[in-house]
Amino acid sequence: MLVAIKESGTQILCILKMTFYKNVSCLRKLRFVLERKSQNVILLLLTLVSVLLIFKTSNEPILPMFQGGFIEDVFQRFTLSNELIYDLSIGYIVSVIFYLIVVYIPEKKKQNDIKPYINSKCEEIIFYCYALLHEIISKSNNLYDYKTLTKEQLVEMCTVVNPKEHLYNFGEGVGIITQRNLGYKIFNDWTRISKEIEEIFRLLPFIDTGLIQRLNSIYTNFLRFTIRDLAEIGKLKNENLGAWSETFYKFYLESKDLRDYYVTYSGRTFENDPWK
Repeated sequence: MLVAIKESGTQILCILKMTFYKNVSCLRKLRFVLERKSQNVILLLLTLVSVLLIFKTSNEPILPMFQGGFIEDVFQRFTLSNELIYDLSIGYIVSVIFYLIVVYIPEKKKQNDIKPYINSKCEEIIFYCYALLHEIISKSNNLYDYKTLTKEQLVEMCTVVNPKEHLYNFGEGVGIITQRNLGYKIFNDWTRISKEIEEIFRLLPFIDTGLIQRLNSIYTNFLRFTIRDLAEIGKLKNENLGAWSETFYKFYLESKDLRDYYVTYSGRTFENDPWK
């Protein structure tokens, strides 16, 4: 009986876990719709209202195919026609058509053309952010899960990692190998992330603004202004990464926000996803 109870408890736990992740996914998609698709939803609703008002304020009779039943009741004309409402509704419909032809369709085509490139760059940035922080985690000898890191856990790991003790080989020319510490490696990883973001920013007119906001949050992270100190940490008195712990945690949250938005925005998964 104890075995049966244990198995039932395990099944219930699995169901609750699946329900939790499903709800989180739904909330993420709802947030995406409210943030990025609200303008399109509003335009669509106004268009439907304008079409309805055109029928209800027009002096023309209802088409025979719509006569009788529910549709005729919906499109039944007002008792007194209103030319102002009719003209405004017609003007709005014409404006929407011009907007679709002149702005929306050409921009959508350009966005689709560069989307594979943007996807590739975003996936690289997300993975590079993970690689930068994972190096600190691995050197702390802690078994914390990267997907659920807390501020306290990251602060703890930063305070036990002495970047001067961990050395890496870097190539600085043909056949020239030099040894640098962990601080320099973090600087090198950050530089690579910054360059990737700058490559995306060159295509600014055709990039989703939600992606731009999140990429810019990473690009302007306070680490940008203190990273030089990490590159030269061998000359400083710091014996751990505690001074940068809060900055690293904010960087962690920003990279997770980018990943969550990107997965929803692109509707795809990728091989090197740290949160998969």
